[in-house]
Amino acid sequence: MEQPLITVAMSAHNASATVGLAVQSILTQTYQHWELIIVDDGSTDRTAEILSEMQDPRIRLIQEPLGNFGLASRLNQCVRLARGQYIARMDADDVAYPDRLERQVQYLEEHRDIDLLGTGAVIFKGDGEMVGRYPTACSHETICRRPWWGFPLAHPTWMGKRTWFVAHPYSERDVRCEDQVVLLQSFSHSRFATIADVLLGYRVSEIVAGRLGRGRLNYCRRLLARVNDFSSLGWALMGIGAHSVALARDVILQMSGTVEVGSRTSWVSVDRTERERWQSVWTGLVAEQSVFRHA
Repeated sequence: MEQPLITVAMSAHNASATVGLAVQSILTQTYQHWELIIVDDGSTDRTAEILSEMQDPRIRLIQEPLGNFGLASRLNQCVRLARGQYIARMDADDVAYPDRLERQVQYLEEHRDIDLLGTGAVIFKGDGEMVGRYPTACSHETICRRPWWGFPLAHPTWMGKRTWFVAHPYSERDVRCEDQVVLLQSFSHSRFATIADVLLGYRVSEIVAGRLGRGRLNYCRRLLARVNDFSSLGWALMGIGAHSVALARDVILQMSGTVEVGSRTSWVSVDRTERERWQSVWTGLVAEQSVFRHA
């Protein structure tokens, strides 16, 4: 098999309802010089069965039946196995636009100083219902403007140098904020960027305050661990204050049954052109998947 330029890294746990469409969105990319590593992280549903039906030599299915080790562990595993010069993230419930890989690899080839590149992303739920757009910052400076709060660089859109991923592995301790902690620990000696155009559909299922809170608490813990002078202490205090207020808001919204509505206030509205583009991508992939199933 020819050496791929891009390794797409995916972890799947009980993703039988969504993984087929996610993989289909990679198979139909305009750029085809890739490999897809999928780690089945101890699934107990039909995830492995669905993936084993996809007989493309570029797909490498790693079955791990001995338990659910989590996203961080499995992404690190993908990085170790990767053969590509670049690694692209992809979740088992998201959808890549057809030109996503082409646009990102072209940008990285033209901007060799960039270590990690994101893209714009629309947020959807259920059977393709668009509910907003993920907030986007494009330059390294704007992405890293408020490290104490977090980095607006949507994790499922990441593509970057394999050497960068090797140098900055995910921590298994940082549940619900694995990506943000990697950015926090690397931003001072890395270069990030984002393509503003939407190139991914980011699926949002049930929003639960407890899950959001765990990520916030773990991120604050990391801010405290970085304190070594007055500046970093100031960051930590600002981050703890901001995330504490946000956590209290999430709990109140959860109790009132409006946590999802509240979360939507941080999303960006989408115009008609973008909605039509998303609908075209979604319906096209659903049709392609239907053909595959009946082939």
